[in-house]
Amino acid sequence: MVTITDVSKRAGVSRSTVSRVVAGNGYVSESKRKAIEGAIADLGYRPNTLAQALRSNRSNLIGAVMVDVGTPYFANMIYGVQRATRPAGKSLIVSSGYADQDEEARAVIELVDRSCDGIVVYLERPMREDVVDIVRQARIPVVSIGHNPFPNSRGRVILNNFDGARAAMNHLLDEGHRKIVHLSGQADFGDTVARMQGIAAALADHGLTLEDIHIVNGIFHQDFGYAATTDLIRSGREFTAIFAGDDDMAAGVLLALRDAGLRVPEDVSVMGFDDAFHAKHMWPPLTTVRQPVDTLGEVAASLLLKLLGEPGTGPLQSIVETSLVVRSSVSAPRQEREVA
Repeated sequence: MVTITDVSKRAGVSRSTVSRVVAGNGYVSESKRKAIEGAIADLGYRPNTLAQALRSNRSNLIGAVMVDVGTPYFANMIYGVQRATRPAGKSLIVSSGYADQDEEARAVIELVDRSCDGIVVYLERPMREDVVDIVRQARIPVVSIGHNPFPNSRGRVILNNFDGARAAMNHLLDEGHRKIVHLSGQADFGDTVARMQGIAAALADHGLTLEDIHIVNGIFHQDFGYAATTDLIRSGREFTAIFAGDDDMAAGVLLALRDAGLRVPEDVSVMGFDDAFHAKHMWPPLTTVRQPVDTLGEVAASLLLKLLGEPGTGPLQSIVETSLVVRSSVSAPRQEREVA
């Protein structure tokens, strides 16, 4: 096995000089750096990361707990986390919490046990007190994405769900819709709460309240969008627009309307939330609210790296903005078009 001594001999420099180049710490002249990098390439040297961790008291591991890394939404968020951590020389360990308090607790404890330098979390349940104490004693900085169920987070990244939902509902109202259905996610989820507040604000802008629309709570999944829309049609309720809680839900809405012989947007307008990859490929292309999911992960990881580099820093907070994306799934209701 090639050692740091072999590299130093090939490059004609001391072991400490090689160590500085490998660790990225301290000054090394450009000529010596090139000689060392050439020797490393020629010999195929790979640093002993465990030994480096023991010397520096850093594992160079970043942990991340997401709701479900098997979904495109959270996979994209992890992509953003890695976009920040990899250039910093950090490796990434990822786990899912499945919006379950015990599973989220287990995931965090596993990352602590693996000596992660810091942890990024996207949680839906309040973290158990015993786990909060474990993280506190380990002195591991935590950055939360979204609402903050981890009480000793030293950083937080917030998506502006309020303004996003407000803009979406205002768009429907400005188009003339009043018979509106909102398919909401889990009522106790932080994103759901913030979006409901934004919807209420938009309704207030038009002299209305939440009592003036029909709200159906469910889960962020296309099956719920399909089932809820099918139930609405069978019930005989009149509606001209459906505002789905996310784009997956909206995909189910579109399918249910199509199966019922209803046209979008001629008969029913459909609004989503996320601007996921498939939103612009639906038919018709989905009007939705864009949230830069990868940016959420990247900003959270950047805050964590700042906390690691400047231990006295914090608490830190950053807000990621949303934007309305207007496509062809929303138009004025039929009676409004006929009057015009």
